[in-house]
Amino acid sequence: MPRLVGHLAYHAMMLEVHLTPKPGLVDTANNGAHRDMDLNTFIASAEAIAPYLHSFVSAGWESAGNPAAQLLSALRPIGIEAEQAMFAATQGVNTHKGMIFILGLICGSVGWLKANQLKIDAQHIGETIRQACQFLVIDELKAKRDCEPETAGERIYRQYGLTGARGEAASGLAMVMQHALPAYQACLTKGASTEQALWHTLLVLMANNNDSNLVSRGGLAGLHFVQEQAQQLLAKGGFLYQEIEQALTALDSVLIEKHLSPGGSADLLAATWLIYELVQLFKVRH
Repeated sequence: MPRLVGHLAYHAMMLEVHLTPKPGLVDTANNGAHRDMDLNTFIASAEAIAPYLHSFVSAGWESAGNPAAQLLSALRPIGIEAEQAMFAATQGVNTHKGMIFILGLICGSVGWLKANQLKIDAQHIGETIRQACQFLVIDELKAKRDCEPETAGERIYRQYGLTGARGEAASGLAMVMQHALPAYQACLTKGASTEQALWHTLLVLMANNNDSNLVSRGGLAGLHFVQEQAQQLLAKGGFLYQEIEQALTALDSVLIEKHLSPGGSADLLAATWLIYELVQLFKVRH
């Protein structure tokens, strides 16, 4: 079971980077708004991280006797090792730090749920992550630590009050559960291909997510610009818009010029696909 779930998580990373076009993001067409990474960097990074995805599942399984609130402490050492493997594979470039965090939580939660013989569905995965991360914002963002260097997430919180990936985890992946996953499922129900559904879902995330990657690069003005652009494409029908691919390519050029990359939304897109696939998998197995 850990190997199967871990492989799905690896596939989520590969699916995300190969989805083309993606505005401002690395894909098969270009490097997006990034000068220090490309498709090959992402592939090398994903391959380096893959073994740790299995380990997250196993750690969740082995934590079955403990409450979900203690799960993060079991997953964190694996996350640190996965980050080190990523940096070694990319010569120090941060390709997947946010992805490791989000996918690690999902994999660990599935292991914990399975070992406790609890139903593996979106609601249970989200609630397990919420319990595991409920004090993350208070402990790490609100606690002032003068002795340690400030992380990008801490700087964004101090300047803008945005909680980023930590806040998303503490909410039980609310952006995924309330916006992205329902949108992805609705697209598939309407006959969209996986590619079309992922494009549409990425736009839903870009329109609604307070992406700290965008704020880091372009401030609140950059964030609001991307949100408005995504909302406009959704208003035209999203995946049903006949010229959606051309529109995404055009927006890609604009975001590259503005040096804006919605990396946080890309992480949540991979998380959305993974949760959807895990629910389907365990529905069949159940």
